[in-house]
Amino acid sequence: MRTVLRLAFDGAPFCGWQIQPRDRTAQGDLNDALSKLLNQAISSMGSGRTDTGVHAKEMYVHFDWEPELATSVKDMDHLVHRLNRFLAPAIRVFEAREVADDWHARFDAVSRSYEYYMCDNGSPFHQNFAWMIDNKPDVSQMNAAASLLLKEEDFASFCKCGSDNKTTLCDITEAKWVKHDDIWVFHITADRFLRNMVRAIVGSLYEVGRGKWTVQDFQSRLQQKNRGVMGTSAPAHGLYLSKVTYNNL
Repeated sequence: MRTVLRLAFDGAPFCGWQIQPRDRTAQGDLNDALSKLLNQAISSMGSGRTDTGVHAKEMYVHFDWEPELATSVKDMDHLVHRLNRFLAPAIRVFEAREVADDWHARFDAVSRSYEYYMCDNGSPFHQNFAWMIDNKPDVSQMNAAASLLLKEEDFASFCKCGSDNKTTLCDITEAKWVKHDDIWVFHITADRFLRNMVRAIVGSLYEVGRGKWTVQDFQSRLQQKNRGVMGTSAPAHGLYLSKVTYNNL
């Protein structure tokens, strides 16, 4: 039977989502917990990858299992309840449901949304979950530069060197900074993202916000399709996978 989980995790303890041979990952913790609870070897598949330190407010994960072997699990609600007892507090499962045998957490996703948190007031409560910057940025200029992303198709400018992407084409449908309480949040949605793409975008937009680049500078650099001329990637701990959208879930 194929089951999908909706979960969230704090990225701080993990070397990313995807399982690694010697490092602790969110997927590794989940696989271990599921295997122990369900009394069988479980290999999960997530809706996407996150780098070391990146958080997820919403991640969908599917896995296949044989219910007859999991005698301690009564139903889906019971699965969620018991699984959370097996997991460390850094991961929380909110929902489990049965899906078709060919449903896929990664390939069936039609869009993904990220949020990036930036704080300019030195609040001690955001040190581990937002990028703490020294000066208040010009967010109107950052948003002017961000709007250019909606007209772009090829994002080679934000593609990490050495990535194995078959294409650097993406369709961004949202890219804007919004004030939430005492932090600035960058909201971005696309059909797909390249590795390190959002952090590279945020780091480049900040060059505009702090007055080092004009919006025209940002546009000119964007057109060069060269990662080397864009800004430094923003720190991982300010980034959150916030929403994954499906047409068949």
